[in-house]
Amino acid sequence: MSVKIITCIYSDLAGTEFGGRTSRGGHYRWSLLSLLKMTDANFLCYTSDRELESLQSFFYDNHQISRARLEFKVFDIAQTKFFDLINSYKDVEGTKRGDRCVEIQYSKFHWWWNEDKSYDYYYWFDAGLSHTGLIPNKYLDGTHPERRYYESTLFSNDFLKNVIHDTNDKFLFLAKENENYYWSGTVDRKWYTEYDRSRHVIGGLFGGHRSKWDEVVTIFENYLQNIISEDKGLPHEEHIMSLMRVNHKELFEVKEFDIWWCPDSGPRDLDITYYQDKKSFYRILEEFNRIYE
Repeated sequence: MSVKIITCIYSDLAGTEFGGRTSRGGHYRWSLLSLLKMTDANFLCYTSDRELESLQSFFYDNHQISRARLEFKVFDIAQTKFFDLINSYKDVEGTKRGDRCVEIQYSKFHWWWNEDKSYDYYYWFDAGLSHTGLIPNKYLDGTHPERRYYESTLFSNDFLKNVIHDTNDKFLFLAKENENYYWSGTVDRKWYTEYDRSRHVIGGLFGGHRSKWDEVVTIFENYLQNIISEDKGLPHEEHIMSLMRVNHKELFEVKEFDIWWCPDSGPRDLDITYYQDKKSFYRILEEFNRIYE
């Protein structure tokens, strides 16, 4: 059984017409290094020509990651699919102040068409998924001044094996509770066969067997083109994924959680009892490790 994990690092987009978070270069690199402990998978990381050399130096030279296990591919996000359509409705000045890049969000799906489908399973993992904002201190074991915020014991070959097992014959989505612990709006209700915003699908981890990807990506792209054209706006990829969860529920295995925070990262004024009847995101990572407390 072969597995490919696709991700990307574009850490210098803050303040540009693409939008992005600030000061994420170290975050993305150290986090991806933690994810690479899933040694049964090969990784493909899209990036810009501006960052390629420093990324190769960090992973290949400084940390001896094999080029066979981690491939970097330069992709100009100005060439992403539907770029002209995106630009027709983009608020450039607002984007410059924002921390999300829709070109990257949509490319998580579009990049699938570059694959030769030679692996059995494909998953998207956000490069920055492994970090102290989501994971309790007990699962963080790095000693480097930066690495200690991102190096986690939760990512391993056992974790990967269980992700595949739990995906079963579906396509894996993770979804946050969105009513009692509201996180995000969604697309116009007219797009739903039965309106339901109770779960918000996240874009940080998803995927499944290669036989599922064509259908899922085609559905995503069709919704994307129609929604942008008709509603004249740019929904986040997660809004479209949340729509897909409802309209095409037969396709998806959905793992659910309630809140992002864990006790080590939540607001200081919250009592520990706040977490007792709510499922934090890291609990899903524990379940993939078969850790039950």
